[in-house]
Amino acid sequence: MKVRLVCDLPPREGNPRNSEGAFLRAPSGEILFAYSAYCGTSWHDHAACNIKMIRSRDEGETWSEPEMIATAEFFGTENVMSVSALTQKDGTLAFYFLIKENDGTSTLGRAVSVDGGKTFAPERVKWNVPSAYYVINNDRLVRTSDGRIIAPASYYPPCKSEYGIYNPAITVLLISDDDGASFRMHPFARLVTGNAINRKHGMQEPGIIELSKGVFRIWMRTGAGYQYHSFSFDDLGSFTSPEPSEFTSPDSPMQITRYDENTLYAVYNPIPNYNGRQYSRWCAGRTPFVIRKSRDNGKTFGELNIIEDGDRGFCYPAVFFTSDGSMLCAYCRGGKEDEACLARLGISKIALDEIV
Repeated sequence: MKVRLVCDLPPREGNPRNSEGAFLRAPSGEILFAYSAYCGTSWHDHAACNIKMIRSRDEGETWSEPEMIATAEFFGTENVMSVSALTQKDGTLAFYFLIKENDGTSTLGRAVSVDGGKTFAPERVKWNVPSAYYVINNDRLVRTSDGRIIAPASYYPPCKSEYGIYNPAITVLLISDDDGASFRMHPFARLVTGNAINRKHGMQEPGIIELSKGVFRIWMRTGAGYQYHSFSFDDLGSFTSPEPSEFTSPDSPMQITRYDENTLYAVYNPIPNYNGRQYSRWCAGRTPFVIRKSRDNGKTFGELNIIEDGDRGFCYPAVFFTSDGSMLCAYCRGGKEDEACLARLGISKIALDEIV
């Protein structure tokens, strides 16, 4: 499979990490990509971070210089990060992101454009959600067939336990019925693990996809050698018990994205951290990085197509389909020179007919 790296955003002095982004199409035809742009001296998750954006006018072949669209200072905190993207019902554009509050909890904000992506204004969304620390991955918010917005989240109950400050992650669903202006917690969606091997990690960094009207698949990162999954067949009224899926994996996130009615693409790391596996601390086992295609709406997935391999950590993908028959895939790809797999962000372009 031919893969072209069309954008590389390495760390620099005063910008120690670029990571976790999402794409939007502007009315002008531009492709917009917003991402977590760390500032200061530290690349660690809770360090100082803002949201920047780059633009492409040629279907991802070249990209503009970054521009700021939301600062942590606007929200009175140090860190806003992990971008998802939606076109609102009224046609405005919105990049959503986590706000890491000063009290150790997290909420949600967004940068909204009413002029077709020329400018963006940050704002808080109304957070009708119990106060706690939540993780919502990049490129995760989805709009369902009935118009709701779902933000799948890892919920960390703030209770000190044998595992640290927080208990193991519980997968929950945060729902918006008003086009993202406010979010509430699904009243009984609580996905937990009974696997002793995974008890420390819990159900981390979930994603969700609607397979058909009212039928949903949720997947979750774990430490048990697999992406776990759960299904709802009654429009999120009930859920199957989480269990290992067909996707073997280290403790690293996966993304599943729909292309058309029958075609899905899964992007992830396929090799779990089994006993004896050798890898550097820079990549944390997050190599190789592959894509698999489903032609039957997720019933089965095909061969492993390698996007990148080697002594780097490839993770936190975002997927976008261009008008020239290609896919843009953005992801972290840091290595030894970056001192962390999360520090460097890349965008690769892949022709869809190359993916078997």
